[in-house]
Amino acid sequence: MFLRVFRKYSTAKLTHDLRLYDGRLKEKVALQIHPSKPYLSFYTCGPTVYDSAHIGHASCYVRLDIVQRILRHHFHLPLVTAMNITDIDDKIIARALEQQVDWQQLARRYEDEFWSDLQRLNVRAPDVKLRVTDHIPAIIRFVQTLVEKGFAYSTADGSVYFETAKYERYGKLQKVIIEPESNASKGQKRHQSDFALWKASKPGEPFWTAPGFSHGRPGWHIECSTLASHLFGRTIDFHAGGLDLRFPHHENEETQSCCYHDVPDWVTHWLHTGQLHLEGQTHKMSKSLKNTVSIGELLGAYSADEFRMLCLLSHYRSAIEYGPEAMGTARNVLRKFASFFSDTKAYIDGLKPAAYDATSTESLLGKLSNTRTTVREFLKNDFNTANSVLALGELASNVQRIINSHEPSTSGVSLIGSSNVGAVLAVTEYIREELVSYGVQSLDKQSPQHSQQMGNDANQSLEQLIEAMVATRSEIRLQAIETKNPQLFKVCDLLRDRLKQANVEVKDHGKTSSWNFREGSAK
Repeated sequence: MFLRVFRKYSTAKLTHDLRLYDGRLKEKVALQIHPSKPYLSFYTCGPTVYDSAHIGHASCYVRLDIVQRILRHHFHLPLVTAMNITDIDDKIIARALEQQVDWQQLARRYEDEFWSDLQRLNVRAPDVKLRVTDHIPAIIRFVQTLVEKGFAYSTADGSVYFETAKYERYGKLQKVIIEPESNASKGQKRHQSDFALWKASKPGEPFWTAPGFSHGRPGWHIECSTLASHLFGRTIDFHAGGLDLRFPHHENEETQSCCYHDVPDWVTHWLHTGQLHLEGQTHKMSKSLKNTVSIGELLGAYSADEFRMLCLLSHYRSAIEYGPEAMGTARNVLRKFASFFSDTKAYIDGLKPAAYDATSTESLLGKLSNTRTTVREFLKNDFNTANSVLALGELASNVQRIINSHEPSTSGVSLIGSSNVGAVLAVTEYIREELVSYGVQSLDKQSPQHSQQMGNDANQSLEQLIEAMVATRSEIRLQAIETKNPQLFKVCDLLRDRLKQANVEVKDHGKTSSWNFREGSAK
C-alpha cells in the first residue's frame, strides 16, 4: 500500500507559501519541504482501543482530516498519511479483566468500531494503519538501541526507562525541570521525568520476550516513535494529535527519536488540535470525568456535516464547544448554503426569472476572483477555515441578492443568452468545490450522501410523491395569483408549512416553485 501511494505522488508539484504555527518558537513559520523528497509524511497518533470513541476524539480527527484535505486540494502537497492503533495498554488489560473477555478480542472490537466511526464522520482513512502488537520486534530493537547508546537503563524489576537528563534539549515542546537523581530511588527510575520504554510484566498480564531485559510490553511513547520510524525513517514532515498529547507523549517521542536517529529534530511540523468542551464547561471531554458524548449519540442528533461545520467554524488549534447553541449555529450555516444552492439551481434551470445585467455579471465575476484570493490567503495563514467559510458565505449572499432581485418578465421567461446565468453557475460551482474540499459530503455530487439526498432508487417514490405535491400546490398558487383569492393563498401557505415540518423546503419563484430536502433530514 505504501509503495503504491509513494509512486502515485512521486511527480507531484510542491508549493511553499503556507505558514504553520510552531509551538516551539511560539510563532508561525514557513512550511519546510525537502526538494529531493517526492512525498510528505503525515503521522497521526491514533486511539488506545479499550472503549468507544467520543466526540472529543472525533473533533481531533475531523479537524486533522480537514487539514489534510486542504494540504492536498489547495496546496497540492503529496501526503502519505499513517495512524497507529494502541492495542496493548494498562487500560485495555483492565477493561478486559473487568468484562472477562480476551484482551485481544476487546481491542479488536473497539478498533473496528473506531474505523467505522471515522467512516461515518467522513474522515478519510490513513494510507497506512499500524497496530502496536504487529511491530513488537521492531519496538524491542528500538529500546535495545537506546540502551546501547547510553540513553536508557534497566531497573530492578526489569523495566527500561529513558534517562531525560541525558538529552540536553528535553523540554523542546514544553519546558520541563529535571530534578536531580535521588539516591533513594535506586532500583527505580532515576529522575521524576524519566519515562518507561519497556514495562516489566506483572502476574497474569500479557508479555513478550525481550533479549537483554525482562518479559514485558512496550511503554506508550516508544510505540509511536518505532512505528513512525519504521514507515518514514529518520525524519517526519507532520506529526499530529490533540493538544493534550503535546506533553508528555510528543515530547518523549521527539526526545527518544532524536537520540535513536542522531538528528537535531525528528519532526519538522507538529500540529496540535484544540480540545473539545461541553457548553458551559472549561475542562476537556474525558472518560475519567464521565462527561463524554459518544459518536453514536452525536450522529443520532446531528449529521456528520453539521459536526464538521462546527469544526470548520473554529481554528484547529482553538478549543471548541459542543452543545445545542454551537450545533445550532453550524446547522444554520449549512442550511444557508443549501438554500443558496437551491436558489442558484432554480435560477440556472430557468425556474427563477433571469434578466440581462452586465453590471451584475461583472460584479459577480469580480467578487468570485476576490473571494478566491481571500480564501487562499486565509488557508495559507495556518489553515484559517473559519474566515474562509465566512468569505464563502458572503459570496453566496451576494449572489442570492442579485438573482432574487429580478422581477419576472411579462412573458414569464427570459431571452436565451441575455442573462448572467454563466457567472452564477461559475460562482455556484466554486463555492461547492470549496466546501466539498473541506469534506462537507452532502454537497458533493459524487458522494453517496448527495446521491441519496438528490434521489436514488430507494428514495425515488418519495421524491415523486413530493414532486406531485409541490406541482399541485403550484397549480393552486397560480389560480390564487390569477383570481387574487386569499383563501387559495392560505391553502398554499398551509401546504408549504406542512412540507417544512417533514423537512421539505418549498421556495416560490414568480409563478413557479422549487423544493429541496433540508439539511439534517432523514430521507
